Amino acid sequence: MTHFKQRILSRTLLLPLFLFFLLAPSPAAGARISVLFLGDLHSQLLPVSLKTNKTTVFFGGLVHGAGLLAKEKAAEPDSLILQGGDAVSGITWLHFSGEPEFSALAAAGVQAMLLGNHEFNYGPEHLKRGLSFSSIPVLSSNLTFDDWELAERVSRHVILKSGDTSVGVFGLASPNLSAQASPGPRVHIDRNLEDVSVKMIRELREKGAEAIIALSRLTREENANLASSLEGVHAILGGSSNEETPNALFVQGPNGWETLLAESGAYGAFIGKLALTISEGRTDREKTSWKLLRVTPQSGRHPEVERIASSFENRLNEALISTVGIFENYVDGRSSTVRRGESSLGNFICDALRWRFKTDIGMINGGGIRGDRIFPAGNVSWKTLMEILPYNNPVYIVSLKGSQLRQILELSAGALKGGENDHYDPNTRPHTGAFLQLSGLRVEYSLKGEPSLVEADGKLIRWGNRLRSLSVFSDGEWRPLDDDRVYTVAVNSWTAGGGDRLFVFAEGTTEKTDIRDIDAVAEYLMSRKDKTVRFGKDGRISITDS
Repeated sequence: MTHFKQRILSRTLLLPLFLFFLLAPSPAAGARISVLFLGDLHSQLLPVSLKTNKTTVFFGGLVHGAGLLAKEKAAEPDSLILQGGDAVSGITWLHFSGEPEFSALAAAGVQAMLLGNHEFNYGPEHLKRGLSFSSIPVLSSNLTFDDWELAERVSRHVILKSGDTSVGVFGLASPNLSAQASPGPRVHIDRNLEDVSVKMIRELREKGAEAIIALSRLTREENANLASSLEGVHAILGGSSNEETPNALFVQGPNGWETLLAESGAYGAFIGKLALTISEGRTDREKTSWKLLRVTPQSGRHPEVERIASSFENRLNEALISTVGIFENYVDGRSSTVRRGESSLGNFICDALRWRFKTDIGMINGGGIRGDRIFPAGNVSWKTLMEILPYNNPVYIVSLKGSQLRQILELSAGALKGGENDHYDPNTRPHTGAFLQLSGLRVEYSLKGEPSLVEADGKLIRWGNRLRSLSVFSDGEWRPLDDDRVYTVAVNSWTAGGGDRLFVFAEGTTEKTDIRDIDAVAEYLMSRKDKTVRFGKDGRISITDS
């Protein structure tokens, strides 16, 4: 369907919707709705600790966040509590399948939550187990499921009561979900978000909703574009930026309709408080406010959430405390390091994959390396390794021609942001997490070159020209890459399938293994003398501005 036809169809759908507003219920003049909004939690139940000089500062976490929610709820009992997806992530999600997170969110009083991309990190079967622990309505309006059990556990929308006002809530998953996580072929994504939203507005109004809120996993630009085409949504809360918005944005849609857009960030560092006033069915901009409430130890503690968090933390520590090896020196595992250039941690992981599977090359996407912190020297436990490699991905061996490897590395270079004139667009660029760490290859990139552009579905728009030189380690020496030779690459299943828009991987011949990336790394570490690794860089990735 052409873009023109889509717009005509959307406007056709909007006409009866507009007429329906004339007959649909609307709140009394000056109706006020209070919403407390919790953004991306990422399994952060306990406070985040941050060391600054000699002081340790604690912030965020649901233990204190729920304490703050309880205070706000006591002051305004009619307040709704909503959560914007990505409630789970990492080690806790993998080991306990969502029991601590969903139990804690319910204890905190959350009334509805969005299905985010991190909920699909370990596939739909893992998500299905997780949702069995949830007593909270979980929303997604643009996903459909072939699995009937999963379909039963996810709702398209829900109606909640704020005082005497009926509030309809629906949720939108990212249209790029397949590139961000692992929903699998039996989860279907409707990318026509305008049509989906129009349908949700109509259904909710027919069921008596007087105000409508959308929970979103879209980018800020996508939220704004969507809001400009809609009449009927009073607020869109959340997004994929993991950043908070101190000031709400109002976007004008058809017939002068205004939609409020706001985000509250990640890790429970802030609670967003929306005071929404509706007059004659529309948002009264002058009487509507949005503010961020900072979550600190002074926010108070929620006893039941703290009990849940502590219990599962203790169980996790007991299971994962055993030592695997020794880090001789500290290693920088921050996202800003592993996604922007050669990383000593990335080198170690890729060397391990190449060693374990005896391939020509080892690779890992920067987004596959987690932890986002500097890991200290000393004994290394399974817990630390799982913090670094939480996805538990199986390793695949992909056979690729040298020419295909050139294309893959060109795509990897496209994930780097260049200078001021490089306008990074996540809608047509490989995500920063697509930047590849390497073993067995030596590359030079120039940020002066143009980045590759790829559509969300993996369709190439244009090739970039950032790759300046490429050589492979073969027979004990560095040699120029042979475009016609077939090379073997050990890489995680996500990347092997073309994740992060690295679509060329899917064109290779793939051999699946039953060995997980974390097990390969642990085996490599334990095979070393004294189980010790010293981290360092060797110039295998060079990035210039010229």
